[in-house]
Amino acid sequence: MHQKLSITAFSIFVLLTFHFIPANAATRLNCQSEIYQQATSDPKDQFKKAYCFIKLGQYQQGVTRLKGLEEQLPELGDYVIYFQAAGYENLRDYGNSINLFNKILMQYPESGLKKKTLARLGNIYTQSGDYLNAERIFRSLSLEEKNRSLKASYLYGLGEALEKQGKYNDALITYKNIWVYYPETKSSSEARTALTNISNSQGTSFQPSQSDYLERANILFDKSRSSAALNNYNKLSSKSTEVRTNMGIAMVKTKRLNEAENILKNINSPRSLFWRGKLKTKQGLDAQASQLYIQIHQQFPSSPLAPEGLYNAARLYQINNQTQQAIKTYDILIRSYPRNKYAEDGAWNLGWIYYRKGQYREAHGTFSAFTDSDSSFNASNAKYWKARTLEKQGKHNEAHAQYRELAGSTTPTYHTYLAQKKSGYTPTFTNINPESTVLSPKANSRKKKAQLLIGLGMPEEAQLEIVAMEDEANTQEEFVVVSMLYSQVDDYNKSIKIAQGIGLPQANKLSYPKGFQEFVAPYAKKYGVDELLVYSIIREESRFQKDVVSPADAVGLMQLIPPTARAVARQIGINGFSTAMLTIPRINIEMGIFYFKQVLDQFNGDIELAMASYNAGPHRAADWKVRFYGLEKDEFIEEVPFRETRNYIRRILRSYGAYKAIYGNTAQAAPVTPDESTTKYPTN
Repeated sequence: MHQKLSITAFSIFVLLTFHFIPANAATRLNCQSEIYQQATSDPKDQFKKAYCFIKLGQYQQGVTRLKGLEEQLPELGDYVIYFQAAGYENLRDYGNSINLFNKILMQYPESGLKKKTLARLGNIYTQSGDYLNAERIFRSLSLEEKNRSLKASYLYGLGEALEKQGKYNDALITYKNIWVYYPETKSSSEARTALTNISNSQGTSFQPSQSDYLERANILFDKSRSSAALNNYNKLSSKSTEVRTNMGIAMVKTKRLNEAENILKNINSPRSLFWRGKLKTKQGLDAQASQLYIQIHQQFPSSPLAPEGLYNAARLYQINNQTQQAIKTYDILIRSYPRNKYAEDGAWNLGWIYYRKGQYREAHGTFSAFTDSDSSFNASNAKYWKARTLEKQGKHNEAHAQYRELAGSTTPTYHTYLAQKKSGYTPTFTNINPESTVLSPKANSRKKKAQLLIGLGMPEEAQLEIVAMEDEANTQEEFVVVSMLYSQVDDYNKSIKIAQGIGLPQANKLSYPKGFQEFVAPYAKKYGVDELLVYSIIREESRFQKDVVSPADAVGLMQLIPPTARAVARQIGINGFSTAMLTIPRINIEMGIFYFKQVLDQFNGDIELAMASYNAGPHRAADWKVRFYGLEKDEFIEEVPFRETRNYIRRILRSYGAYKAIYGNTAQAAPVTPDESTTKYPTN
């Protein structure tokens, strides 16, 4: 993904060139109080005050205070001009506004504000009647933009400019393209309204073609907008096999299972069989699902879905204790598709069957076959369970050596966490903690401007410079800086993505940030939950995105379901609770920690069962506790029937181990006693 440097070169760079990454989030400027603060001669304070007047709608005050400030604050000259121009725009002084926005484009061509400046200019030209210039700007923006929502909004601006010039045919084509090719965006519905209005005013009739509905439906289907896709597919008078298959799949996804079956059962294709298998699983008909999955291999052996179908069938047999059928199906998968990723997963499951049957030598041989897998998860998975089979055979010294080697891995995985517990060793991860950076002049300028804006309490504006720096970055040093800066404006999701793309252990601290520490630390202490475990949950639940909503309507950092959150709100004394409150980090984090503590207490502090409950519900977790009585904790997790929950627990524990290695427990821990390493279910 990113240009790589050697680890040695990068390590030297790390030791010499970075400043400390603060754990706390950037402070946002409080404009309500800022405008009442005593004025000073400091240009930065003057800029903050003027900015706040603009933000609070006191435009004349803001414009007046910004005059002449560009020369006093040259490092933020483009931002001074931008907010002055924005003030004039809101005062409807379009002449001054246009001149100032154009000044940014002329004098600061590399500004992070360039795109926003052009968009505002386009809107001003439209409002002031200069439709030709508006057309020019929006056409240029739409051609260069990659973000679909922004591109659609620029196209809409272009359509308006064309319409205002009386170029109705061109406007109709533009609006139609938005409606057809960007159906998931807000601009799509606006474009549909504009199409209707032009048709009515010009005495024409806009009638979408069959190909228009098909294009919209396929795009919506690809973006998992299943209900909307179905609405558009239903507009088609004739439906191809592919369309009917897509409709059946969309119905499965929207839980219209009987309708889906009626469509898919009449289509004999790999996709139809595969989704009928998923449908039968949702109906609890695992035997029928397995047969449908196997049928793909039998009828369409060259289909990419054939190995996945065999894997799914074997897994269902395994879950339902049909061991011989599972072994047979895994064997067919491994022999028929030896280089497919599902063959490797199937081989591990085959090893697990041997392990559970007490055939440890056979399990050891199977796990040994892919300890050098290209997949870091599969490799560490195989190494860990290879060591476990040695332990089961009484070869404790050999097993301990393998646990110790795996525990020292610099790439955190779930199994390195388990190996750390088994060996009693937690590695010390090298963290990025230098004092300055050596970057290209352009990158350094971006960095300094972003940090200056962060220091002024303006993270949204700082992010414009960070985005620009990311677009221009070419070296690992630059990508690390970009990741660091994203973390400083609370955009941990982007920070983590970039840090993982760097792919070196020195970037682990950026991959596992202490996001929103100002809330997590005190509430974790208040309710008695391990702070590092809370970060692990937030990282895996939401990637620290405060307003994310899951398909199951779980909201915010700790992904709380509104009914659960409403009950928690009553318990901790939050009055007037609304779902919107869950997007406020302080509220979401307190409620999430409180709820998780309740779950922990329900399962007597057992972290694994608590996580199973948090993800799949307390009743299922309680059932699994009894169902898998006698298993050790690592074995229990492998037996969790739900893949989503099983992987959820693995991800949380992977992050938990990484957080402990990065932020604490960096010295060798005492060896785990046999009693600690063999805890069985149910716990007391």
